[in-house]
Amino acid sequence: MDKILYKYRGIQNFRFFIDIIMKNRLFAAKYVDMNDPMEGQYYYNKGELDKKLLRKISSDKDNLRLCSLSRKKDNELMWSHYSEGHRGVAIGLTIDSDKYDVRPIQYTGIHYLNGGQIKRDTPREILSHKLNVWSYEEEERVFVSDKFYVDVVVKELITGRAMSNQDYSFIKEVVEKVNPSIKIVKAKMVM
Repeated sequence: MDKILYKYRGIQNFRFFIDIIMKNRLFAAKYVDMNDPMEGQYYYNKGELDKKLLRKISSDKDNLRLCSLSRKKDNELMWSHYSEGHRGVAIGLTIDSDKYDVRPIQYTGIHYLNGGQIKRDTPREILSHKLNVWSYEEEERVFVSDKFYVDVVVKELITGRAMSNQDYSFIKEVVEKVNPSIKIVKAKMVM
């Protein structure tokens, strides 16, 4: 059974939120559209990788798309950064790991490429490493190269503690009509 991962999402752009709930999918972005300016960077020893190989790695990275998810549903920083200051949601979902390449992020810094260890999945390896300052995200990534969306099964919807009663009631009503099997809960206060 695939584990539940969480997509922290604001609701101000309601169309993006409702697309996830109605169509059971997540948009897969290019790495250059992510919020970490170090995304996709890597080290190598000068002279160890020829220009042709460097162009191939760059091209393969450019052709990848990814979704970023968290293993945690109650991360205060994630709620603040990605869910409009606790006014949004955390969407609990599963992804078929037989169908998709799902990898945990390694917070070991920028990836080092050893010239003798270049493989077909090297671009995915590069994009599976981040600086330790991001470790609070407990991120897992889904990689695709042939589509713009990743199919998911939405299991639960956690509403932010600062979400207005009006927004909560509206979202609850919409979700119950679209997919009544989605469990809706309010985020708990952290003490």
